[in-house]
This record gives sequence, structure tokens and C-alpha cells, in this order.
Amino acid sequence: MIVNEVFIITLKNGFQVKYLLIFALLVSFFCLPVQAWEDVDLQHWASGKSGKLYWGDTLENGVYKVEAYDFPRTDRKGQINTPYVGINLYKDGELVASDSMLIWDSFIYEGEVRVTVINIMSASDIHWQDDTYKPWAEVSVELRGLPDVDISIGTDRDIYKVIDKKISVTLTAKNSGTAPLEEVNMNVDFGELEFDPTSPNKKTYFTYPEIHHAASVTETFILKVPSDMKDTDYEITANVTGIDEKDETHNFTGSGDLTVKNMISIIKNTREDIFMTDTAFVQLIISNDGAYAVKSIELEDSLGDYFELIGSSSLIWNFDLGPGQFKDYKYTIKPVKPNKNGYSLPEAQASWVVNGIEYNQTSDSPKIIVHGSKILLEKTVSPTKANPNTNLTVTVTATNVGDVKASVEIFDQSPLPDNVILLHGEMYTKKVIDEEDSVSLSYIIKAETDGFYELPKATAKFFDLQLYRSEELSNSPVFTSGNPPPAGQTPRPGETYTPKPTPLPRATPEEPGFGILAAIMSICLAVFISMHRH
Repeated sequence: MIVNEVFIITLKNGFQVKYLLIFALLVSFFCLPVQAWEDVDLQHWASGKSGKLYWGDTLENGVYKVEAYDFPRTDRKGQINTPYVGINLYKDGELVASDSMLIWDSFIYEGEVRVTVINIMSASDIHWQDDTYKPWAEVSVELRGLPDVDISIGTDRDIYKVIDKKISVTLTAKNSGTAPLEEVNMNVDFGELEFDPTSPNKKTYFTYPEIHHAASVTETFILKVPSDMKDTDYEITANVTGIDEKDETHNFTGSGDLTVKNMISIIKNTREDIFMTDTAFVQLIISNDGAYAVKSIELEDSLGDYFELIGSSSLIWNFDLGPGQFKDYKYTIKPVKPNKNGYSLPEAQASWVVNGIEYNQTSDSPKIIVHGSKILLEKTVSPTKANPNTNLTVTVTATNVGDVKASVEIFDQSPLPDNVILLHGEMYTKKVIDEEDSVSLSYIIKAETDGFYELPKATAKFFDLQLYRSEELSNSPVFTSGNPPPAGQTPRPGETYTPKPTPLPRATPEEPGFGILAAIMSICLAVFISMHRH
């Protein structure tokens, strides 16, 4: 029943019956739809939403919305007897419940939502002489609390080698929801991984009477590290089920990953840094950490582009490895070019066959810094297109991009192309330059004829105080003089291009008599047109 009016009944003896409203509200309460869940059954509610609602205002929480659809009417003096508020409850936009409520009244709909009146405007707040009557009520809407279990599966490391022997696993199921999970069952699946004899747990099924909200349960295990012929990923999963306060079932799943490396492992070592005049040992250690022998293993290594081999090793080895055995190989390398940022040596690779299946393993790629002076030589010409006999500037620049100071000589004395002459400037220079420093030379040339011209490469010779010596060549810049010939007719650089004279077009011969005949016909046509006009 919905209370729309508050009636004050006056009896003959002059006394007012002031409790009719309370009686009506009680009747309204018992007329609500029968709830399957009592307050005592539902003790956990999620954080609700509350708000101050005036007549017609609404408040939403999830799929539910409440509306303050009714308040008491005032009498002629602007007074009310008992403050109350009429509440409509909507689910997904559909009206599902109504109630007229006093302060601190509440009702629960289908065990899913609780509506509570926290406060109502007091009758003493109404001053009809001065104020417009604007009643309000503060209402909260709380959704039913639900369990929410987070499952974490952690291991003492992410990657295992066979020599690690054991895998320590910690499984935690934490209820981060707003209600307990009851009659809990937990199943753990380790896949192909097996329990170690020292494991404190050797079962995969667990039961708990309850996981309270904000509480957790933890189980620990120790597993064996398997002997695998290739890098293998393993997944451990856990599933937790239980019921909530309404006996509804909830299901939660979590997982954790780990990797077991190939039982054949390769370690590649070398020095961290060297100078250009140094050599370095490279060491390869290949071991069998598994439980059984592997035969006919082929191990191969390579140098890359910036090192050369000292000695006669082929960098290919063939051997067998029993359980727990290892092989140790060494060879010597020398750098070809410096690199202050370092070079990553190529991975060494091993391969073998078991039961007709080929397996592979690779080493890491150790990094080695090579100290030394490193010269970059660049040659430019400007402008790159000009008329014959125009001055052109040639510049040669040597930059030390290494990390050691160097003495640099620049030579640019190769013969110029034919028809290109040197006007003035230096074609040789020498200077000691530090890291990121540079030295340049420049000179002026001109081309006397049209053509495409390619200048010769310059040379830079340099050395440092660690007795490292080397030289670098520049690029060969090109430029265009005048209007060179089309493609396919280009002479060699510096050659003069002499265009062939363009032949005059030949007149088309005419047959005798036809020109005169055409002229006579034109005259006759003109006379005919003139006579026709007259």
C-alpha cells in the first residue's frame, strides 16, 4: 500500500488520532512482496551510494534506481505531523517495489539491494511564513556483498635449469570481495610437473569451510625440475569454487607460468673490453645437466664481421656428453674495428638428434667493448650543379668517433678528372684530434666544359698511442657542369661533349601537275560562290 495523504481524524471529544499514519505504514510494510531473505540472513553489503533526494529526485546504484515520489502534505498553517518519504525502486528501468518509509526504515528487495532512509527533513525545519515547502530525505542504496577470490601462483624464479633440481611454489587464494565464500573447494593442476619427495603438500585438492572477505588461504609445494630436450613452458592452474550467503555458486580460476631450460646449456664468455691492439679469449662451456647421456652433439660458433680468428680452429666441435658432464673450448680473436659502444658476439649453437628428432640450444651473446680511434671520412662538393668555369668548393672532413685520441693525416691528391682544374687551396692536412673532434681541408676547383664529374676518393691515415694504425677512404662526390648530354650519350668524367648538328627536315616531294590542278579548282570554286551571291 502506498501512502499518498496523511489524514488527521478529529473525534467528537476534540482529541486527534495521530497514530493513523504509523498504522498505515505498518500495513504498507506487510503488503510488500514476500522476501526470501531476511536481514539476519544477509549480513554483508557492498559500499552503497547515498544522496539527498527532494521530491521527484532519483539515485542510482548499478541496475537499481530509487525515486523520492512522495512526502507529507502540509496543513493550512504549513505544518506536518510525521515526516516520511515515499520510495519507488526500479530495476533496469522497471518499477519493482514501493514503500512509505520513516527515518532509519529500510527494506531489502530479492536479497540483492537494500534501501535505507538515513534522514528526513524535520517538521521543525518548516517555516511556512518565510519558506517554500521543499521536503527532502537522505537515502542510501546498497548492493548485496559478493565474494571475489584472487588466485596468485608464484614460484621462486621464472626460469629454471635442470641443475636447479627443485621448484618452490606458493599458491594464495585471497577473498577481495565484500562477502565471505563458504564451503570452499580448491583444485590445483600441475600439468606434467611432479612432486618432489620433500614437498610439504602432495595433494591437489583442498577444502575450507569459509574464506572471509579480506582473508586468504595459502598452500606451498615443491616440484621436481624435469629433464627436457628443449626449452619448455609449464603452466600451473588453480580453481576455487564456493557459495555465498544466498547459496549461489561462484567459480574463480588463476594460473602461473614457468620455463625449464634445455638440459644442454651453453655458456659463452669473453673479456668485457679490449684495445684494438689486444686479443681476447672466447670460452665455450657446454654441459649436460640432465639425467641421461646425449650423443653426437655438434657445437658451432662464429666471429661476426668485426673480429678475426687467431689460430687454426674451425670453430666446430663434435662430442658426447654423459649426465653431469661438460666440455670446455677456447679460441682467440682480434678486433678489426673499434666500437666504444661494444659488439655483441654471435650466439654459439649446438644441435643433436634423439629418436629421430633434432634438438637445438644456443648460448648467450656476450658484449665486448673495443677501445680505439675510429675515423669517419666525408668528402663533399658545393654546389653540386653549376655552369662551366664556376668556382666549386671541395671539403674533406675526418671525425674521430672512437674513444681514443688519434693523429690524422688527410690526403686528397689524386688526379682530378679531365677538364677539371684546381684553382687554389690545400689538399693535405695533419692534426691530432680527440673523441668527437674533427679536422678538415678545402680547396676550389672548376669544370671547363659541360658534363657529369666524379671526384676521386680522399684518404685518411691515422694512429693512436696504443700503436693502433689504420686508414679510411672517403666517398666519391659528383657534380654536374652546364647541360650534359642525355642518358646513354654521357662521355667519361671530364670528357668534352660535342653535340652533333641537328639535320634539317626534308621537304615532302609532290607529284608533277597535282599542285596546278588544285589551284585551278580553287579559282573555279571562288568564281562560282561570287556568281551565286549576285
